[in-house]
Amino acid sequence: MERKLFSESWHRVAAQKIRLRPSVRVRKQFFRGQLWHVANDLYGDQYFRFRPEAWDFIARLDGTQTVEEVWQQCLDRNGDKAPGQTEAIQILSSLYQSNLIVSDFPADVAQLFERQKKRHAREWKARIFGIFFLRIPLFDPDAFLTRTMPLLRPLFSVPGLILWLLLVGSAIGVIISNWEQLFGARQGVLDPANLPLLLLAFVLAKLIHEFGHGYAVKRFGGEVHVMGITFLVFTPIPYVDATAAWAFRERWKRVFVGASGMLVELIVAAVATFIWASTGPGLLNAWCYNLMVVASVSTILFNINPLLKFDGYYILSDLTDTPNLQPRGLKQLGHWVERYAFGGKHSQSPATGRLDSIWLGSFGVASWLFRLYITYVIIMFVADRYLGLGFLAAVLTVIGLFVIPLHKGIKFLFTEPRIERVRTRAYAVTAATLVGLFILLAVIPAPRYFRAPGVLFAEQATFLTVRGSGMVSSRDVIGHTVELGQPLIRLYNPELEMRRKRLEAEADELLMMERVQLARAGIGAEVIRQRRAALDLRIAELQEEEAAMELRAPIAGAYASIQPAEHYQRWLTRGETIGEIVPDGDWRFYAIVPQKHANLLFDQVLRHATIRFPGSAAQVVEPRRWLIVPGQQEYLPSPALGWRAGGPVQIRDDDADGVRTVEPFFLVVLQVPDGDGVLHHSRVGIARFRVDNEPYAFQWYRVLRQAVQKRFML
Repeated sequence: MERKLFSESWHRVAAQKIRLRPSVRVRKQFFRGQLWHVANDLYGDQYFRFRPEAWDFIARLDGTQTVEEVWQQCLDRNGDKAPGQTEAIQILSSLYQSNLIVSDFPADVAQLFERQKKRHAREWKARIFGIFFLRIPLFDPDAFLTRTMPLLRPLFSVPGLILWLLLVGSAIGVIISNWEQLFGARQGVLDPANLPLLLLAFVLAKLIHEFGHGYAVKRFGGEVHVMGITFLVFTPIPYVDATAAWAFRERWKRVFVGASGMLVELIVAAVATFIWASTGPGLLNAWCYNLMVVASVSTILFNINPLLKFDGYYILSDLTDTPNLQPRGLKQLGHWVERYAFGGKHSQSPATGRLDSIWLGSFGVASWLFRLYITYVIIMFVADRYLGLGFLAAVLTVIGLFVIPLHKGIKFLFTEPRIERVRTRAYAVTAATLVGLFILLAVIPAPRYFRAPGVLFAEQATFLTVRGSGMVSSRDVIGHTVELGQPLIRLYNPELEMRRKRLEAEADELLMMERVQLARAGIGAEVIRQRRAALDLRIAELQEEEAAMELRAPIAGAYASIQPAEHYQRWLTRGETIGEIVPDGDWRFYAIVPQKHANLLFDQVLRHATIRFPGSAAQVVEPRRWLIVPGQQEYLPSPALGWRAGGPVQIRDDDADGVRTVEPFFLVVLQVPDGDGVLHHSRVGIARFRVDNEPYAFQWYRVLRQAVQKRFML
């Protein structure tokens, strides 16, 4: 307790007389039922949050008393809840770095400019390393928002909410009624000719989105003094500084400000939907389609995502009463390391309890990993178009995400006073962790797999086709194992019998005419004989077609009927396929191995292989043996594997059959044993091949190198 209450550095600040700057304004807020004080610096437009005991210490700093006297008063007033000397020093340090306090130190003015200079340097550094999210402030929109607010005030009310529900609900109904047309037009959104319309719609939607935030702040009495442009992946997007909402006492007001941009954007999408549905093909129709897609899809995918610092992040922070959610999450991770790994006793958790610490730590990990992923995606997107700029962005990203944090970690490890007494343990834990990670990732061989989509075939499978036309009169076997020659389906066609009897009667008539002609010296008998021969051929065909009314199994095996419930009393046409018979014991799975796995396929030994099928993932099929087909292939064994049929392999646009791939592939044929309920002819699945083990670091390096080589031809 003594170690927490007193500090060895207290003598440096104890005699100082400090006061808050006049530009600081303070409001009370409740977070999770606890009272906090939010301080707002009007000059720097910054916000700071203090618990009541800390604020009681800060509020007494009026410039007439020393820090020692103020701290003693707080200690007498609040007892154990009062900040200790270490915490008081941290509070004063934070206020000092943020230019919120004035002291009687002679060099205060000079240091004020020095701190301001350092602050600008940090801001520019953040801009450089945040090259994909560069912000440029342009003007102060507060006066314009104040003048126009009376016109839009009715929308920020209960009747306005009802109107919003009716408008958006009606638009959803229009979308449902025109779903096929809407879904069919999606392919042209990224067409090069459509990109100008898409960009114009995007900028307009985001401009209205930001004005929605601004008007919501004004509706609750806040001020909006900054509006500018954010270059999101070098795409200009308007932005407005709505941080004044952080000072609102009511949580629902802060949530409404965060959601107002999306709500207004959905109004734009609804209006665009009505215009799109009521107009024919043309420029207006195409632009409204783009506006409708941008104002709805981008809002759902990006703005509402809490792992990015957009609207969803701030809404989640307010709903969970967790301000500064992302930095506090990272701070919680640092606290766990310092407290439990290094054994430091002076680290303070930003959480209010155990569950809160788990929540903050989990969010910190998730946000950092997602930030790493989205940065990788953006770098690849930029590098596809501007290789040099993408390389520069990659370097800056590596520096910002890894080099700078590593430098801060090393500096913390060697110079941080809080871990002075446990520094040896911190060195040992850090070294052991690095060595352990190196051994785990770069030394220990790890299992190595690659996957390949494929299709399952029964080699002797036979499709059943109807050899005559007729109505199904009976079904002898449906979905069972059949024997050779077993009846499957019987058809009935009374027209065949009638046509046959008519032709037989005509043939008898010709026979009598032939005999008469023979009795008259045979004049014309040869012509009649030829006609009768043609009739006999036609009668024989009808007899064969009548015999084909009973369909029998050509081989033994499992009989699978196509739409068996619809066959009875249904008219089947000659040549129509009604099912197939799959014999036992001869299954082949044709796996499509892409180019990126060619080295593993030919340079490594395939140790093991398994096959899984969608819908039956729990059942693993292990092939008996496999064969690698030499040479590259261009045609898929089944259209079911291609994009056109919903498969995983990209096919060429000019291929009408849907089997010619964009990139060549290698084919592996796996012999599969029988399996109950899993093996079905023409079923698509995934084969997983295991090759020689290799450390994870080398595997990841190879994947990254292949991605760079494939995308940039390096």
